[in-house]
Amino acid sequence: MSAPLAVLLTARDEEEQLPGALESVARWAAEVVVVVDPRTEDTTREVARGAGARVLEHPFESSAAQCNWGLDRCESGWVLVLDADERVTPALRDEIRRTLVAPAFSAYGLRRVNFAFGRRVHFGDWGRDEIVRLVDRTKARFVERAVHGTVVAPSVGRLAGALEHHTLRSLSQYIPKLHEYALRGATDLVADGRRAGPLEVLAHAEWKFVRSFVLRLGFLDGGTGFVVAVLGAYGTFLKWAGVWDATTRRPPDA
Repeated sequence: MSAPLAVLLTARDEEEQLPGALESVARWAAEVVVVVDPRTEDTTREVARGAGARVLEHPFESSAAQCNWGLDRCESGWVLVLDADERVTPALRDEIRRTLVAPAFSAYGLRRVNFAFGRRVHFGDWGRDEIVRLVDRTKARFVERAVHGTVVAPSVGRLAGALEHHTLRSLSQYIPKLHEYALRGATDLVADGRRAGPLEVLAHAEWKFVRSFVLRLGFLDGGTGFVVAVLGAYGTFLKWAGVWDATTRRPPDA
């Protein structure tokens, strides 16, 4: 018999995406916990409760901080951490069940299959996306950063299965998220002591595009690959421009 599994989601204004995530873990997780940002203005809470999830509220500081707070409130020892725009495939579900019969590691990484505009992205930066999401909550923690925190655990294994990640559904949906993540990323870089001049800002953005679209064969995804590469370069530009701004800004009367 496999160890009981909790599924942990953190959400703010995710009434559209949350049902799909909850449906993908329905009837096999021992518990589902949704940590909601109190600033949520839509029906996220009601959607989660309607699906049988336990809903908790906690002020948002960072994604990692929300996850750590939620981990401490799960009852099961093993936790699968999900975003509202992610879906657990049947193959991954079955692999997790088999793995938790006798876990050999204290955390497990897995692939994310990314979708943009309803199409799967096979190449570019989004074609090679791996993330640690299945953790023994008594041994693993998320390093708290402004953007996505990495997981620290005594040992990390790897699952063959994949999450579906429906992150880019439309430009109107994605651009605000891109802006928010870029500015949070700048905060992390400044905290690490990084600096950047205008030429470095441009160089980072150019490299992001070349790596994704050319070196990692994003052009094979056609127009979707091009748009994904351009958006990646734009986000990188904003992030490093944020570093430049934060480290060179002068008081208004200077």
